[in-house]
Amino acid sequence: MKANHSHDGWLKEVLKAEQTILDGQTPAIAQLLAIPADIRMKSPLLLRAECEDGLLRGRLIETKQRLEAALKGFAAQADDTAMLTMMAMLGLLYEQVGDKQESKPVMALLAEEWERNPECCSGFVPWALARAAANRNARYESAQQLFIDAAQRFREEGKPLWMGYVLLDRLLFDPEENEHPDWQLWLQWLGRHMADNRSGSVLLGCLEKPSLQLCAQLPERFAYLSKAILLKQPDESLPANLKADIESTIYALGARIKRLQSEDQGEQAEQAWRKLERLRQLVSTPAVDRLAAEVKQHVVGSADMGTSKGAPAAGSSESSIPVEKVSEEMAEAVNAAAAAAITTAVKWRVKLIGGVSFQTPEGKQTEPVWKRRKAGELFVYLLLQPGYKANRDQVIERVFGEGDPAKRSNQLYVTLHDLRSSLKELGMPEDLVYAKRGVVGISEPWFESVDVESYITLSRVGDQLWMDDREEACRLYDKALPLYGQLGTELSYAEWLERVREQLLDRQTNMIKRLAVYYTELFDEARVEQCLADWVALRPEQEEAYEAMIRLCLRGDRRIEAIGWYRRLERICKEELGSEPLDEVKNLLWK
Repeated sequence: MKANHSHDGWLKEVLKAEQTILDGQTPAIAQLLAIPADIRMKSPLLLRAECEDGLLRGRLIETKQRLEAALKGFAAQADDTAMLTMMAMLGLLYEQVGDKQESKPVMALLAEEWERNPECCSGFVPWALARAAANRNARYESAQQLFIDAAQRFREEGKPLWMGYVLLDRLLFDPEENEHPDWQLWLQWLGRHMADNRSGSVLLGCLEKPSLQLCAQLPERFAYLSKAILLKQPDESLPANLKADIESTIYALGARIKRLQSEDQGEQAEQAWRKLERLRQLVSTPAVDRLAAEVKQHVVGSADMGTSKGAPAAGSSESSIPVEKVSEEMAEAVNAAAAAAITTAVKWRVKLIGGVSFQTPEGKQTEPVWKRRKAGELFVYLLLQPGYKANRDQVIERVFGEGDPAKRSNQLYVTLHDLRSSLKELGMPEDLVYAKRGVVGISEPWFESVDVESYITLSRVGDQLWMDDREEACRLYDKALPLYGQLGTELSYAEWLERVREQLLDRQTNMIKRLAVYYTELFDEARVEQCLADWVALRPEQEEAYEAMIRLCLRGDRRIEAIGWYRRLERICKEELGSEPLDEVKNLLWK
């Protein structure tokens, strides 16, 4: 009885905390964590509050698990707005850790919902999209507007604390952009609505006039970044929670590079610089770009000055030691970073389904002319890989097959040259395709979209939602289905591509079958029949499709049509498979 009473007591605490959240307030995190995890995990509302705190403090791994659990909970409740909020928070987390592969499908869905139905989106949706716009294509102007949209949405929702954090994140994104005409009005509104909130007062103080004392009172992630960016005092050592946070790591590296330079440890500083540049490809902000430019000046300037203090003058008898130069690898990193920071880059849309073609920003359609067919095959292969890149040995094995290693390496080199040349003729940059440090790839920022990637994203997100929200899953399936077609029609000879085509065919079939199930549950037999007809047209050899169609016809007392479908199956079996339909299908008509 005592255990039951304890359990009932915790349930009362859950209800009390949930009511606090529904009243527009945030319960103390200590109060939430005091509730046993097995009880707390059953409440999506409490999970959401815990996730919000985890994002602010940088507890990324456990927050990811909580977000996924909350997403499933809200999906079960068919709460679309809450689901989108959880997806946006998950997207923010992916952007913080630089996980572009996981982020892409989430951001694609959020962007679509924000454009299609913004009133169902909380402020977290444009906030996540702001970070994605910057990290994916360095679209800083778009990001700035999305930050403002997020702040306005939180204001409309009556959530001043979250509005304040978005404005602070916007300030950390670019401290020079605090001259917005409405900036003072926003701060005044926050002051009126957070006067009695200690956390809100600290946040407002950091927005108006940050200080070490105020920054230290912010949640851990914002405390570190505010000190590093607004006060220009980054710590070289990161708190344990922030080890996976890319943006924080960049500022810690910047502090380390400056220290190493002051200690004349040029080689270690250059290694840290290369790491910073790699991270900068994952998380990009105007403030990070300025830090990189400042650090680059220190590193490159030091490298150009010579070996060390007291180096012999040129022309002296001791001047056999050459002047140090920036390493080739470092120069490549600098150039790659400069390319990634271009905010006015021309964006191309790529079409692989039905043949390779491109659409220019002006909407003009153009097709490449490959000097060697392997150039087109290599291009398609890279665009089908995560991040548009793959290990060099993997590329050689899949695209060039078996044979003498030296000969195949030479084939890769020649094909890369031809591919760059073909793309350059279309007006694309010569360094769009790269091969360095064992990786062959295509620079992502130059492409706005790839049709097969959009198709797979819609399908995968639909698959993730299928168990919990079939209506939303089928809406995505309906958008994906028309995109399907023969992948790379001009590359019919590529064996590896045939496997990809089979995978896409299976994906298309699975979506059609699920749509048929969904419309069957809705008793929409006209839509069911259309799905089954599409299934038969797509996979005329699959007896299961004919069986489903025959059962549908018989349910509607359409025996003549059912017999017609059976005769068609019978003919396919005989001509294509050399067999007969299964007895169980035949018995549907003639028992």
